[in-house]
Amino acid sequence: MNGFWTVLAGALATGGAMGGAQAGQTEVVEVPSPPPPPAAVAPQPATAADYPACDGYPVPNPKKKLNPGEKQPEHRGWGGLGPNYGIRLRSFGVQGSAACERTLADPMLVPEFRNRRLSLLRARALHELAEKSDATALATLDEFDTFHATYATTEELAASRLGSDALRAIALYRTKKTADAQKLLDSIVARRPYSPSVRRLASAIRLLFDTDRGNRIAQLREQASYNPNMLRLMLMIALQTGDFENAALYAEQISFDLPKGRGGWTLSGEADRKYEEIEGRAAIRGARAYALLASGKTEQSAIELKAARDEVAFAVEPPPPRPDGRKQPKRVEEDYRRRVAAGDKATAVLDDWSRAIALRLRAGKLTMKALAAEPERPRGEALVVMSDLIAQLRADDPAEARAIDATIDQFRRMQDVSTTRMLQLGFADLVKLLPRGEHAAAKPKMRDEGSNFWRTDMEGYRVMKGDDPQLVNLRMGSLSASPAMVEEAAMLVAADHVRGLGKDAFIIESALLVERTVTYGYYGYSAGSGTPQGFEYRLLIRPISLAAGEEPSRQWRAIKVADVRAALAEKYPPAQ
Repeated sequence: MNGFWTVLAGALATGGAMGGAQAGQTEVVEVPSPPPPPAAVAPQPATAADYPACDGYPVPNPKKKLNPGEKQPEHRGWGGLGPNYGIRLRSFGVQGSAACERTLADPMLVPEFRNRRLSLLRARALHELAEKSDATALATLDEFDTFHATYATTEELAASRLGSDALRAIALYRTKKTADAQKLLDSIVARRPYSPSVRRLASAIRLLFDTDRGNRIAQLREQASYNPNMLRLMLMIALQTGDFENAALYAEQISFDLPKGRGGWTLSGEADRKYEEIEGRAAIRGARAYALLASGKTEQSAIELKAARDEVAFAVEPPPPRPDGRKQPKRVEEDYRRRVAAGDKATAVLDDWSRAIALRLRAGKLTMKALAAEPERPRGEALVVMSDLIAQLRADDPAEARAIDATIDQFRRMQDVSTTRMLQLGFADLVKLLPRGEHAAAKPKMRDEGSNFWRTDMEGYRVMKGDDPQLVNLRMGSLSASPAMVEEAAMLVAADHVRGLGKDAFIIESALLVERTVTYGYYGYSAGSGTPQGFEYRLLIRPISLAAGEEPSRQWRAIKVADVRAALAEKYPPAQ
């Protein structure tokens, strides 16, 4: 299935051997005396390679000589759980667990290196979960929380508990304690309801283990208010299950617009995005045209399909001739070549949907046998509606009706399996979603961005008009706050701005969390690979008035200003 339907990718590896006890012997045999116990083996000392094998960070470097009363500087322990300390590991398992055991007993891990010990404990739990040692991982997570509570502030402890509780939920699901796992995930969301990344983590774990279609749709619908990308997956499921009224609704609300970026900054993959968007828009509009037809809106379906083809034609128009008659620059020629290639793909997608639409209009006259021989059967993107097309077929007798029902059931089971694979994250990808560390002194600064002359523009927020006058762009950045804090602060800025407009709610049309890195030059800094510079959350929002009944078809995704302010205004007061 084409990548435009894929929102979450990968699969969590499952399996593991389970041994069984052998039946006892029925005859009496002589039992030899047990051998003497083996001599105790001294634990192996840690090596320099064990530290990166455990948590991805180098070996600690304590000072060899300390002055009287001097303590080891904690930064020499490396690692830790601060906002800029992500989990560097990309592979997990038994060898990592053993490495963690050795490092945690290593004399180089002096008592002052508390955050590094915490990092190693968390890594040990990850390795244990990866090797399916769930009971051991739960014990390690308890040790992690207990140790952190001996010195952490309230904010630090609360942030780390989000991650440890998320990992606990995985172990609880695996040990068949589903109700406990769900309760824990509910509490994670309740603690940080306005952090989309925290919501995404909890949702990803639920979708990993809960394959019920109804629960899945409810979960995606809840997430769509904060992560509009979920609309694409909801569209696919609605098409698969014949929910065409909602399919048309979801398709209409899918936005390809990104929040406004910074001048001179480049996002990873941005260079290819405008070409991919040509095919992506065609896929969504073709799907909407089919959904409209299946909902009985034939005329609207035709209008949508024509508009989609016109959009592709506009996207592949050649560049205008240069006034001086000279040849186009190579970059212009390359851009045109890539637009045409993307337009060809988009046209093929729309052709698939056109065939599906034409076939549905005459499917009631076809039998199963005739459909199997049909040369204009749907292909590519349009295969997602195959069960609906089969449901329209003519059944000449009860046996054929049963065969049609059985085929539809088989298609939907296959689609459920495919959707499950799309929703499930691999373990390493799930680990990347774990929240970063936090502390009270590293909150986002609730003030306007500076001009980068007297004050840096890397801290604070900025609100800008959207290209569409109904939309508003805003961004919130911080050099030291965690992604969850930056997201929450941005949500509060959005709520305050919307309240100032006299509205009582807003809808997120698109959102983007950016992990910033910059390279420094003679005139300051520019975007690119280099030094980490914190996080930035960008939003494109649609302010609305629920009281006035604005945007009724979008109100199910509306976020209320009063709710956001009640949760966050005290936590993030204006900067003094």
